[in-house]
Amino acid sequence: MDSLTQIVLGAACGELTMGKKIGNKAQLLGAIAGTLPDLDVLLTRAVHDSVNSLEIHRSYSHALPVQIVFAVPFAYLTYLLFKKQYSLKSFYLLWMLGFTTHAILDSFTTYGTMLFLPFTNYLVGFNNIAVVDPLYTIPFMFILIGCLFMKRDNPKRYVWAKRAVYLSSVYMLLSFGFKLMAHKKFESELVRQNIKYDNLSTSPTMFNSVLWAGMAFTDSTIYTGEYSFFQHNNSIEFAVYPRKLYLQKGFEGKKLNTLLWFSQGKYLFDKSGDTLNIYLAKWGRTSFKTSTVKEAYIFYHQLYKSKNGIESKVIEPKFTGGELQTWLSILWDRIWS
Repeated sequence: MDSLTQIVLGAACGELTMGKKIGNKAQLLGAIAGTLPDLDVLLTRAVHDSVNSLEIHRSYSHALPVQIVFAVPFAYLTYLLFKKQYSLKSFYLLWMLGFTTHAILDSFTTYGTMLFLPFTNYLVGFNNIAVVDPLYTIPFMFILIGCLFMKRDNPKRYVWAKRAVYLSSVYMLLSFGFKLMAHKKFESELVRQNIKYDNLSTSPTMFNSVLWAGMAFTDSTIYTGEYSFFQHNNSIEFAVYPRKLYLQKGFEGKKLNTLLWFSQGKYLFDKSGDTLNIYLAKWGRTSFKTSTVKEAYIFYHQLYKSKNGIESKVIEPKFTGGELQTWLSILWDRIWS
């Protein structure tokens, strides 16, 4: 999830494990633990390759076996920094929970997390919560901030920290329920509209757990639609996108294989001249009312041939403040319409 949420969750781990012993420093250490796994983005920037970067982010720094081991040196370092006043076990628990809860939280989103490296690079992604969801983060954050103003030996501090974790956990469990409800709705609508499909994927749209995107696909076609629990019309309108899988011929190789692996089967192709456009449909549509691929999926990858072989670049529009405000307005309107 987003960095702020990971900091808040890490701070909660620090509070619950060491808050009674070291006070506010526990939240600080926990926040650091909750942030460190995402420093792998520094490696992705050093690579300067949009495709290879996909194999780096949320890989070894997010792998549970690696985190369990690497929590040891961090624990020992803080054990020494605090002059061995507190048990090494307590510090290990802080760092281990800060690391592993970060990775587990990421696995609930659409991106996909390689939790079980080095044994498998399978992307774990439950698609039950958006990468940024204020209803998960904001109440969690404010309760923990309140704890900072209580003395470390105040029993209410520990109680409220636990309540913050309970509250966020309940919301996370509810998001699975929301996903099940939305998934059932998409299934029933696909049957009602007599749409044949092989696989169906559902995920929340950004910033909320009310408006859900559904994608049914076959080898030839992707059917995409959105459904809000608050919409007036009970039906779902599906846009149809041809996958054009035949266009990948001539672009076979590691870069294409990496993109297809990362897409988790949710992709479609188009061409611009001699350039292959690969749309990772798992992100969902940016525009909810268009049947034009480039307008619906504005973030995509391109493969093209050069004297050095197959090269790649990523198309990522840079939103201005006004454009972001417009998109948020579109999202808000779609939730209620």
